[in-house]
Amino acid sequence: MSTARQAVEKSPVVAAILLAATSLAGCSSAPSNQQIQQQAAETTQQVKQGTEKAAADARVAAANAEDKINAVAAGVRQGLQGSGPALPPVDLNNATRDQLVALPGISPAKARKILAGRPYSAPNELVSRGILTQDQFDRISKRLTARPPTS
Repeated sequence: MSTARQAVEKSPVVAAILLAATSLAGCSSAPSNQQIQQQAAETTQQVKQGTEKAAADARVAAANAEDKINAVAAGVRQGLQGSGPALPPVDLNNATRDQLVALPGISPAKARKILAGRPYSAPNELVSRGILTQDQFDRISKRLTARPPTS
């Protein structure tokens, strides 16, 4: 492979300069060395501006990614410490299937059983009706309530 070709493949600036020189060389009147130098300088300046914009965009993207990673890390720390914001209770008589499935250990099938068993007068009816085991209920009992159904 020729040295010129290797240089073009490795550097977009070299490619731009060679393109400018080639296009000038193809003109009917032969450009002077000064014209070729000017065209190369202009092309290099354009490439430089594009590179600077790409670098600025990359810095912004990196900062956004860092913010998101920090938020995830803070959430993990809160979860491990148990100091997260209190989640609102899930009302067995009015909750949607998605709200029920969001509870730990509640599958879509269990959510359907909970919905089919409405109304509930107390959350522990999930155990007495055989919908959840006592262990399953104990894991989520603090997050459950059973208000009278809304029409």
